[in-house]
Amino acid sequence: MSKSNPLRYMMTSPIPSSRLTRWILALSEFDINVISPTTKKSQALAELLATFPVAGSNLVHEEVPGEPHEVAVVEEEQKWQLMFDGAAATGKRGIGIVLIGPESQVITKACKLMYGCSNNEAEYDALITGIELATSKGIKHLVIRGDSRLVIQQLKGEFAVKEPALTKYRAKAQQILQSFQTFQFEHVPRSQNRYANALATLASQIDDQEVNRAIIVVEAKDYEMVQMPCSLEDQWIRDIKARLSAGKISDYKLIRQFHIENGALYYKSPTGVLARCVSKQEAERRIEEVHGQICGTEGTLLARRLLRAGYYWESMQKDAQEI
Repeated sequence: MSKSNPLRYMMTSPIPSSRLTRWILALSEFDINVISPTTKKSQALAELLATFPVAGSNLVHEEVPGEPHEVAVVEEEQKWQLMFDGAAATGKRGIGIVLIGPESQVITKACKLMYGCSNNEAEYDALITGIELATSKGIKHLVIRGDSRLVIQQLKGEFAVKEPALTKYRAKAQQILQSFQTFQFEHVPRSQNRYANALATLASQIDDQEVNRAIIVVEAKDYEMVQMPCSLEDQWIRDIKARLSAGKISDYKLIRQFHIENGALYYKSPTGVLARCVSKQEAERRIEEVHGQICGTEGTLLARRLLRAGYYWESMQKDAQEI
């Protein structure tokens, strides 16, 4: 019976296994009726016609009645590709960027980093340098490809940021990305990112005496966010900032949940997820942006997705439920 009709076996088995139990619970929310087909001839005929369509079908030559209408010509978006990579090992650090245009234009950039950073921070450095280069060239549509799954998934909102050192990098990248009309992220294997990887490796390994005009030396880089004026911040953000700045020892819970990084207030969830506290005005944009990407998601899941994307505000859970 299990071989002839596995679905019926699962629904009628008296003592299912643990795996079958999970499937039964997953299927129990649907109204499923198992009906055995009386004959397979009609299904076999339909599959045969779908696999081997009849050749020489008659085409319709009759003109469509009515007045001819104007045809709108839609031009395809001129998308550029950004390949980035960062290398940080044995005290040598470098980044590589490759911009490829829609007409096969290529712009490359390699930088030797003279300041200490981890490999993930070097990857973010490469990404931010790349999108800054793209904005300086007036590019409006960008496809970003990299072999760092962590960076790509964090900016897509799939992975949460739990390292305080990476919060400023993601916040800066998100800020610059708002200048593009469209952008998308793609994770690619290292074999498809070899040009950016070669530039990053070359920049990291080259000696200071051998640096030429092709390699840019970056002594230091500080990702300062464009801060919102205090008058535009929500009152709850200003209150928490004031209490943290006062350094009251009694506010243990507040210190555990919030901290200030580069002038911005960050919330830390019980699971360690770090998210920037945003105003009500920005929250309305963010919730529409994230909800548009995952339309149909329940409020609780939408709130979690917003938190992973790096945004937090006081009424986030309530707003996510009401959308």
